[in-house]
Amino acid sequence: MRPVGRAALVIDGIDGSGKSMLTARLAAAVRAAGVGAVVLAVDDFRRPVDWQLAGSGQRTEADLYYDDYYDLPLLDRCLNAFITGDPFVDIPVFDAASYRLDGQRRISFEGANLALLEGVFALRIPSAAANAAVIYLRTSFAAAERRVVARDTARGRSADDVNHRIHARYFPAQERYLAACDPVARADVLIDNEDWRSPSLLRNDADALRSKLGRSAGDDLTSLLSDVLSGVLGDFASSRTVG
Repeated sequence: MRPVGRAALVIDGIDGSGKSMLTARLAAAVRAAGVGAVVLAVDDFRRPVDWQLAGSGQRTEADLYYDDYYDLPLLDRCLNAFITGDPFVDIPVFDAASYRLDGQRRISFEGANLALLEGVFALRIPSAAANAAVIYLRTSFAAAERRVVARDTARGRSADDVNHRIHARYFPAQERYLAACDPVARADVLIDNEDWRSPSLLRNDADALRSKLGRSAGDDLTSLLSDVLSGVLGDFASSRTVG
């Protein structure tokens, strides 16, 4: 049986859609309201990949990125551990410099009432698809590409390397995810973040949010989370009606 007082929220979108920024705002607002929050980022669950396998002709780089790059089964176990009341999980650490797993890191759930699961492919994680409320940030691939190039070149990667990753790995795999999981249709909250200076709230199903958060959280916690989320979403994006 799940403990009263824990809920999960997914922040989904293609690479460069603004997930990390919104997650940081949500986490800060929830904590300011006195609710413990833990962030589970898909990027923290990476695995070493032999990209030379793409040269065999049987698998593309997009296939390797989609199927092998992220340890989604481990992230599924972590989210289940949170929901069912475990105090912590230990996960392997991916060392980007050596491109291997090196050591372990503990993620503490002590005092946390809300798990914010942020990253690409989030609805491929069974416990997230079954238990979490979902926010989806919708952005075109063209706008996302500009952001990813700016972000990753600022981190030291060459423009050629970043563009290769975008077109050989990231976007083909994310197109596959959109077709397979349809996160736009499944989202309880849909935000158009094409222009990050003026995002628009296209869908905000407050009843669905309350229902999903309330599956494992008590009524008082659910009401508080719903109010906090509504405030953050209202600040993040202006509401407008779409046909």
